[in-house]
Amino acid sequence: MIPAATYRIQFRNGMTFDRVVELVPYFKDLGISHLYASPIFTATSGSTHGYDVTDPNEIDPAIGGREGFDRMAAALKQAGMGLILDIVPNHMSTSLENRWWRDVIEHGSQSRYAHYFDIDWSRPLTLPFLGDTFEAELEKGAITLQRDSVTEKASLVYYDAVYPLNPGTFSEDKSIAELHEAQSWRLMSWREAPKQLSWRRFFEITGLVGVRVEDDAVFDDTHRLILELVHAGIVDGLRIDHIDGLADPLGYLNRLREATGPDCYITVEKILAKGEQLPADWPVSGTTGYEFIASLAEVLVDDNSLERLEKIHEETLGTTVDRHAELRDAKGLMTDRNFEGEFTTLLTIATELAQHNGAEIPVEEIRHALRELLIAFPVYRTYGTAEGLTPSDVVLLNRVVASVNTSEPALSLIVHILTGDLPERDRHAAT
Repeated sequence: MIPAATYRIQFRNGMTFDRVVELVPYFKDLGISHLYASPIFTATSGSTHGYDVTDPNEIDPAIGGREGFDRMAAALKQAGMGLILDIVPNHMSTSLENRWWRDVIEHGSQSRYAHYFDIDWSRPLTLPFLGDTFEAELEKGAITLQRDSVTEKASLVYYDAVYPLNPGTFSEDKSIAELHEAQSWRLMSWREAPKQLSWRRFFEITGLVGVRVEDDAVFDDTHRLILELVHAGIVDGLRIDHIDGLADPLGYLNRLREATGPDCYITVEKILAKGEQLPADWPVSGTTGYEFIASLAEVLVDDNSLERLEKIHEETLGTTVDRHAELRDAKGLMTDRNFEGEFTTLLTIATELAQHNGAEIPVEEIRHALRELLIAFPVYRTYGTAEGLTPSDVVLLNRVVASVNTSEPALSLIVHILTGDLPERDRHAAT
């Protein structure tokens, strides 16, 4: 059943399944065909939004649990209304309530969930959740060695956070600093996250860690309850949060469509730049409507008055402002500071690929070319795979490259990387 009109309910903050049951007659009178539910799976205690999922296979007891959900679903069905769920495949919470993440902290790369998260295991797992440096917090007595009240295992405790020690690392004769050095993880200040993070986060939020749903086992484990609800006919549609955060959006959507069947209504949260189109080969019914809001804003805002607004702005500041230069500076700031760690990772990959292919290009030239290309890109992302970019993305890339003023060899290297135009054996050696 394709939705005719949806009504979004933000659960939590007092909104529960049973409260929705009371509202169903009102929704029916409004002509609502489907309830569109914010994330309902178990999230961090006290979560106000539900996107910080800790267990994707449990309906959150904080909003009524499975029994409450079933009561709501029954009420909707009786009223002839459908249900659309907002799901979060891109990330999970880094709260220690997330048992998968906690197991990774305790067992490191040997954890059965080590490959569930997008982690760089070539170095210790970084945990940037301290208010100050590890040394400073230890000196003030904020970090202590205690037994976990639940597991009875030795742990490092920082206020209400209990970090389990790796098996075999505890010893009575080791001080706290020595124990910390013996772990597969490192506690550090939250201020170090932009530079030091060893895992993919959601934008700048270190409370959310990237999930590798491109892995078949991870997809299966994170979608078990979701698919159960779809196959049971309880859920009619899915809204995919932050589709652009995934390694391979098309691959994910194809797998999801195959798993749900052809009748499930699927939309994606996708920010389309002006003039950008949703990829035609995505097996979805569309986006959740940001482009409609943008169009509505254009109807309500008179572009002809922009020059007048700029004049007032400059008169207020007492200086002339170049909008394009300001935008460039803002993008540069995000690249250089807010996402310094992510940029460094991209630079490392590009440099290693250059070396594997015998390209003797100075690192600084590669850095400059990569930075300029990132700043010049007009859309959120492209959709490359191991086989290279899509034809439309190649056109876009060529247009952007033509506008960039940087070292030709370095820029050419990055273009070859993005388009998959590298010798097979070198590409495999690099990965």
